[in-house]
Amino acid sequence: MTQPCQPLTDLRGILAEAIAATADHLQLHSGIAPSSTVALLRVCDNIAEILTLGDSPVIVGRADNGFDIVTDTRLDDLHLPESTQYRNRLASGSGYDETHRGLLRVLQRKQRERRNHADGYWIAETDPDAAYHAVTARYPVESVPWVVLATDGAASPLAPMETSWPDIAKMDAAGLRQLLERGRHWEANHDPDGQIQPRSKRHDDMTIALP
Repeated sequence: MTQPCQPLTDLRGILAEAIAATADHLQLHSGIAPSSTVALLRVCDNIAEILTLGDSPVIVGRADNGFDIVTDTRLDDLHLPESTQYRNRLASGSGYDETHRGLLRVLQRKQRERRNHADGYWIAETDPDAAYHAVTARYPVESVPWVVLATDGAASPLAPMETSWPDIAKMDAAGLRQLLERGRHWEANHDPDGQIQPRSKRHDDMTIALP
């Protein structure tokens, strides 16, 4: 999403205020509240500022026709054994069976124990301090021809669908809708059991935003 130009307010501070206000308004409690990844883009004083918390990537085009992927890998960096186990089982063709669901329950419990801790990972839940651990980057605007913000659920099917980020950056709203529909179709009809693209569930949230 884009934010108004507030050069004296750091993006991490803006996110911290948003987490605190949301937790207060909805009376959320740590450990039992829903959590979310965050991806922010702000253009201010000819600087493109990027923030990501969790595994929603921000893809930044470069003048040399390449691109950078700004993302937060700390959840994957935990290397919890259940994460490897469920992916290996899916790749072998086990599908989304009861054993898979059991592994996910254990994995999610272990992830909650490491949520918003220095030796774990950071995510938007109820603790505003998580915002100050977000991954950030800054680029001169003139060096950035395009930016794409996406959820992990939208990014994952792109490789097997052979769709590139530079191509996505050129799409209009209708093109993006068609792309997401193709992603849903691919998951449902080409990889319904997660064997080609092992993932925790058949369908994840798919969102792509272009500034």
